[in-house]
Amino acid sequence: MELTTRNWTISYLTKVGVCLVLLLGVMVATAAAQSALPAPSGPAPSFGGNVKAMYFPFDIHNRVVNPPALDENAAWLKANPDAKPAWIQGYADPRGDIVYNLVLSYRRAQFVKAQLVKRGVDESRFGYTTGWGELYQTCDKEHEDCWQKNRRADIIDPQTTMFHFAQ
Repeated sequence: MELTTRNWTISYLTKVGVCLVLLLGVMVATAAAQSALPAPSGPAPSFGGNVKAMYFPFDIHNRVVNPPALDENAAWLKANPDAKPAWIQGYADPRGDIVYNLVLSYRRAQFVKAQLVKRGVDESRFGYTTGWGELYQTCDKEHEDCWQKNRRADIIDPQTTMFHFAQ
């Protein structure tokens, strides 16, 4: 019994360690990339309120439940070419393994990027795609309506904040 508990503890700590290393790697890469961004040449349009979150079904990364949001976001990004490079952040609801949710949320961010490029947005507009897994939840209750709010991808301005906290 003692050996099983020890193995479980080691396995759990290994997963937590991997997650922390991944998160640290994202933070370092983001900070390095932010310093390499060109300075804006005047006031650029703001992402705030102009782009919408895209929501996903449970355990799915390649289909959104609100497809018009993709079209509207693509239209706004194409109409505002002077807007700063975008950071697409994917999220997952709190159900599931930590590592699985990190991968799922990253795939959601990648899917949104691919769909926006497919709709005519220049790929160079996207400086970053990040998966935060179950971090930064917009709702902390345990029911489907709340979980749906957490299965999302957001588009933000990476120069306004290093981390995007749920609003």
